[in-house]
Amino acid sequence: MEKAARTLVVGHFGSGKTEVAVFFALSLCAEQKRPMLLDLDFITPYYRSRDVADQLAAAGVEVVRPAGDLWRSDLPVVAARAVQAMTAYDGPVVADIGGGEGARVLGSMRLGPGTYEALMVVNPYRPDTGSPEQVARYARWLEEIGRIRLTGLVNNANLGPLTRPEHVLEGLKQVEEAARLLDLPVCCTAVRADLVDALPGLKLLPLRLCMRPPWEAEPFALA
Repeated sequence: MEKAARTLVVGHFGSGKTEVAVFFALSLCAEQKRPMLLDLDFITPYYRSRDVADQLAAAGVEVVRPAGDLWRSDLPVVAARAVQAMTAYDGPVVADIGGGEGARVLGSMRLGPGTYEALMVVNPYRPDTGSPEQVARYARWLEEIGRIRLTGLVNNANLGPLTRPEHVLEGLKQVEEAARLLDLPVCCTAVRADLVDALPGLKLLPLRLCMRPPWEAEPFALA
């Protein structure tokens, strides 16, 4: 993944886009300016980057979320700071876009071409992105409602805790075919950190799973 000034991370529900957005933002902490992670996910109150904002802040990433108790809701509230970050902040910005509603927010911002990278995270083992044709249709729909142009795909082929290296590689073939249909590159493969050594030769974004349902007691820690 290229370190652009503005990186939009989109994807279907359950694609793992929030995990990808979180760890891509963390990879930018060596930049001169503090990276911002914009939480524009309005689809569900679970699995949102705002839930680990304190841990990310300690690591050097500012999570921009609705103020007060509104951050806990699933209302389509856009923080004024998020708009400012997308249009005026001179440091790196990663936007975690939640499905269609988040993409519509992007559409209202009317981002100019060449001012961002837009990456679609794909898990080909999910029902609605199980074929290259489904991925391509969803990608074009996101482009239309978000008034954006995708610049690449991210392979996030996984079966949760059951994922093995062969699952990642087989899924990559599907994502590459979708990329061919869209005339886009596959920018990288997101993979659980413990599988990295088993996947030599690939451009990888290592992940430590941080998005957990609230009934799981184990806290997210970066170390």
